[in-house]
Order: sequence, then C-alpha cells, then structure tokens
Amino acid sequence: MKKILISLSLAIVLIALASQPAWATGILIPKDEQVPPLAIKNQRVDIQISEQVARVRLDQVFQNSTARDLEATYIFPLPKGAAIEDFALYINGQRKSGELVEAQRARRIYQDIVRRMRDPGLLEYMDSNLIKMSVYPVPSRGTQRVEVAYTQVVPMDAGVANFTYPLRTGHKASRTLEDFTLSVTLSSKVPIKNIYSPSHKIGTSRKDEHHAVVGFEEERALLDKDFLLYWTISKKDFGLNLLTHRAGGEDGYFLILISPKARFEEKEVIEKDIVFVIDTSGSMSGEKIKQAKAALRYCVESLRSGDRFNIIRFASDVETMESGLTRADEQSKKRALAFIEKMQAIGGTYIDGALKQALSSGRDAKRPFIVLFLTDGKPTVGTQDENMIVSGVNAASQGARVFVFGVGDGVNTHLLDRISSDTGATSEYVRPEEDIEVKVSSLFNKLSSPVLANVKLDLGRIKVRDLYPREMPDLFQGSQFVSFGRYQTSGEVAIRLSGDVEGRRQEFVYEGEFPKTAAANEFIASLWATRKIGYLLDQIRLHGESRELVDEVIALSRRHGIATPYTSYLVVEDRELERLETQRRGAGPVREMRELRNGYLWRGKSLEEEAAEDALRAREGAELQQKTGAGAVETAINIMRLKDAKVGQVEAARIKKVGEKTFYFLSGWWVDEAAKEDAKRIEIKYASEAYFTLLEKKAELKDYFKLGDRLIIGLDGKVLVISDEGKEQLSEDEIKEILK
Repeated sequence: MKKILISLSLAIVLIALASQPAWATGILIPKDEQVPPLAIKNQRVDIQISEQVARVRLDQVFQNSTARDLEATYIFPLPKGAAIEDFALYINGQRKSGELVEAQRARRIYQDIVRRMRDPGLLEYMDSNLIKMSVYPVPSRGTQRVEVAYTQVVPMDAGVANFTYPLRTGHKASRTLEDFTLSVTLSSKVPIKNIYSPSHKIGTSRKDEHHAVVGFEEERALLDKDFLLYWTISKKDFGLNLLTHRAGGEDGYFLILISPKARFEEKEVIEKDIVFVIDTSGSMSGEKIKQAKAALRYCVESLRSGDRFNIIRFASDVETMESGLTRADEQSKKRALAFIEKMQAIGGTYIDGALKQALSSGRDAKRPFIVLFLTDGKPTVGTQDENMIVSGVNAASQGARVFVFGVGDGVNTHLLDRISSDTGATSEYVRPEEDIEVKVSSLFNKLSSPVLANVKLDLGRIKVRDLYPREMPDLFQGSQFVSFGRYQTSGEVAIRLSGDVEGRRQEFVYEGEFPKTAAANEFIASLWATRKIGYLLDQIRLHGESRELVDEVIALSRRHGIATPYTSYLVVEDRELERLETQRRGAGPVREMRELRNGYLWRGKSLEEEAAEDALRAREGAELQQKTGAGAVETAINIMRLKDAKVGQVEAARIKKVGEKTFYFLSGWWVDEAAKEDAKRIEIKYASEAYFTLLEKKAELKDYFKLGDRLIIGLDGKVLVISDEGKEQLSEDEIKEILK
C-alpha cells in the first residue's frame, strides 16, 4: 500500500526538491564563475490589470551565503511586448537604475549564460529584451534587493484574456528560501465571469461583477513553472467560454469554463430541498459528535426562508426530526436546534435505513434535492451488502445528489464513493486531525445558493467524447464549472446551456469554434489525461482490475508524463536525475553511451518490461482495491483530486511531454519516442556555434533543447543528437538538410 500511496501522491503534488540557486524571473549571477547564481530569499509580485493593460511590479531579495562580498550581474528577461517603467536596486542604501538591452545583444548574453551554467532552460528568453545591471558589492552573508516594474498589453480573444508571468528561467527547479507572494487585481468595465489558472492553485475574492483579486502565497515556494491566468468577460448571467488545443492528424482537446455572475438578487436564487443525515453511532462519541453537531447548527441557521429541510439521525435505529420536508422558518429552525442538542453517540450503524428514509422525503422535481450524509463507520445494522445499498440508493435517488462525508479511517471508501459518484455528487473525507465543522460548513456554503438546476450542455453537431466530469452539476452562486473533453469534428457551433430557474426551463446560447488545428493551450491535453486517469483508476478501485483499463492508464501516463501506481517507475527524485547526469560525465557511462548509439535503449523492451513488472506488483498486492483503513482513505482522496484536476500536475521525472513529442530519460539522455534507430544521425555539440545557429534557423527546436544538454530528437526522418561530443560548426548544406 505504501508504494501505491507514494505514486498517487506524486501524481497530485509537486515533488519536494532540495534547495538550489533560485533562477526565477530575475537572476543575480556572481562574476566569479565558481559561485552559482544567488538564491532568492523572498519574492513579491503585485499585478494590476485594468481592461487589457497589466502593470507588474516585482520585488526580489537575493541571499549571498558566502563569507565575502560579491560582484554580480543582475539580468531580467522582459516579456515580449512589455515596456519597462522602473528598474532599480539598492547598493549601500542608494537606489540605482539599470539599462535595457535590446533583443539582438541580449541573445549573445544569454548564449554565454547558457554555456556557463549548462542550463538550457534559459533558452526560453533568448529572443527577449533584457534588463541588465552590474552590482557591487553584494555583502557577505547579506542580501540584495531588486525592484522591477513594467507594463504590457494582455491579449484577449473571444472574451478570453490570457496573462503569463514568467517564473521559470532555468530547467532546474528551485525554491525561495522564505516566502513568495503573487497578487493580481482585475478590473473591467464588462462583468468578469470565469477566473482560472491551469498552473497554480489560486484564491479568488470578488467585491462585485467588475473587480476581483487573485493570488497565492507560499513558504519555500517551488519555482518550476510560469504563472498562467485566464479570465473571461461577459454581460450574460452565466459566462461560458471555450478553449481548444489540436495537433494535426488527431482528435482535439477542449476546455469549457462556466461561471454564474458574482451576485444574484435574493429572488433569483433557487429554493432547494436538503436533508441532513448524521451518524450518531458509538464510534462518533467525544470530539467527533461535538464537531458534527456544531456543523449541523451552522447549516440550519444558514438556510434560506424558501428552503425546505429535514434532519435524520441514525445509529442502530433511524430517527427523523420531521415526517417529511419542512419550511426553513424560525419555528422549524428552533425545533431543529433542539433536535441536534439531544443527539448522543451510541449504538451501531444503520446506513441503508438512513439513506432510504432521506430519499423518500417527497422531493419536488423542479427544486434541487441535496442530501448531506455524514458517517464514520461501515454498515453494521440492517443491510450490510455494499451492492445492495448502492442499488437501493440509485433506485430511490431520482435526481437527488448525495454528498458524502467520511469521518476518520474506519469508513468503507468504496461504498461512500459509489453512493456519491452514482448520484452526481462528491465525497469528502475528514481525517482524524481535521475539523468536521470546517469541512461540512465549507461544502454547505458552496451549495447554499443554487442558480441553475438540472443543467444540460449541448455542443450541437460537434462530435465529442471522453468528457470529464461525465455529468453536469447544478450551478451555484460563486461556483465555477470546469469540463475537459476530446472532439473529433470541427467548425463553428452554437453552444447551448439550459437549466431550471425558479421552476422554468431557460436556455443560454453562446458562439464557439472547434478548429481543425490549434497550437495554443497545450495544458488542456495534460489536464484531460489527468482527469481520465483518475476516472480509470476509480473504475479499477471500485469494480476491479482489467487488462484493458490497466493498459489505458499506462498508455496515458507514458504519453502525458503522469505518475500512477502502474507507472511509478517513471518517478524518481530530482536529486537522482542530478546524480545520473553527474555520473554519466565520468567513465561509468561509456558502455551505456555505446549501447544507446547502437539503438539498444532507443525503443527497447526495458521500458515496457519495467511497466509490466510494476503493474504486476500492483495487481498481486491488490492495494488499490482496499476498502477501509488510512491507506484506503488516502487513495480515495488522491483519486478524487485526479478526477477534479484543474491545475497542472507534477510530471513523472523520467518522462516529459514537449508539444506533441514525448521524451524519456534513459541512461542520462532525453530520448524522443519518435526517434528511429535506423534514421540518419546528425550530431551537434551542446551550446556550440552550430547549436545556436540551428536555434536561430528553426525556432521550434527551442522547446526541445530546453530539456537538457544530452538529447536525441526525431526530426522529419532524421535523428538530431545533442551532446558534448558533436560538431561545433555546420556547413550550409548540413543546415539545409536539417531544416528540410
């Protein structure tokens, strides 16, 4: 089980790396080549975006950890199209300004830095203007502060704006020594609807339709990817926007964002029916029952006057507050609080009876019907068969959504997840160290104000497949729905969003286009694959393994670089990659180099064998099918996060997806899956004149070259090999041959 948990955790959280020099946004490089670039102590970024104009202000503090004063050069890659407003640093307490270096001269500076640092990740900014300043002294054991301010126009297409703040300027990930804070203030004359970042988990605050504040704050923040922010504007009550990505010759990927307006009038919020079902068995005694009762009190007091509700307490028996649903007026709320106060934790766990009672409350098909179900145990009274309980819930639900809270590690995760999933809801798990009240009240707040019920989405004549999530939820005030899928046909289409509002069916129509090719938005493919892997793993966990499901998980994992229990061989610590890169520069890798050149590791069976062996070990242990215990709860939580992925996951360390190519890390080389061992080989020396000449002539090579300094790339029937042993110069004929 430990291995399964490690693999899933690495698929959903960023790998913890040892501190390295922080090469992010701005770089402070000592003149002494024996001293690496200085680490960033802290970094604060304030971004003000009004309409389509962004004003960015960066404040960086670098740490000199050496015992002597240093002379250094600060460089900052200015984003394309940006205009510098201010650039200064403080030397001996005095504020000094720097110079702007145009792109052509900046390119030569970057070439020198790439050679010195052996860090091809810096190729990202080869064509950018550069801010440069000499700094002396950077005091021993002291710090150096830098301030940069610039403006740029944010592109907007079809009501979708896309802003990028460059965080990664090297291929080696690093961390700030202390904190990193980024804040974005948005303002727009047209109402702001969807706000979405595929790169970072953000917090969002809205004071009205036209203003929002977005940001995040992290201690020892990992600086491994640029910050991406999308937002949309629309005058409609429900903002809907479409983003696509499609390479030639294959089905496309799409992302749909739907968000209601930020504020609805009280009369516009749909009245709902809600039943609270709480476990009061003996195992809930002590702190758990206190927290559960506090959560229930909060929910009852927060009900709207038009809502209807009931409370069901279950242990060895089932007791209801009312015989059916009752209006949430002051009198019924008082009765509810008294009913909650009398609850005691004693007896068994009659799950089947409690759910049947909740789902027979007499719902109104035009109102959202929600069940909040909280339990800390397995069924011990009445029907205990998992399949029978789930079948009973499905037969009685009739559109009701059962949101589940599993408290502690003694729950049957398979049962709870099947109940929530089959009714189009979600499961939450409250770990022993977490507060029940916080979890329950947080979900209730999200569900408290429905504004569109029984939602349907119609994409017209466009043929789509593999949509995740598979069912549309009701839409709530302040919520945002994110859906990923694949599309096969192309063209312009009217997208129709429909649902019930105050008992009436309403439809909203939007223009959309599913293009034949779309190079932008590559992140959509990876996030779609992450969600699909989550659903496949859930099928394996809940219904058992099949060869077809396992093969599909492995194929998606390998193509998109997502670690799973079946491909944990792809996950190695970043420090291990560093060790391999260092080792292969010695005498040891001579044999590996010869084998690689002979093609033995090109598309050999070793990768396949490792995957098969890993899958076999997972099958033999059957850890993924475990239903109860801490490991089962952790697995359920991790799979849920994969299924609901909105932010890019960590890539498996031995596989990288670059554009439409997939590279594997083999024996110290990044090897293109498409490279053919019998193709003509062209060998180029890393960071040589030939290397940079190719970059100037064929700009798309930059994304591949950023991987590292030992590469094998399949290129139009040829194989391009980058290493320290290739040619330093190329003839005109050789360049033409590569560019064919």
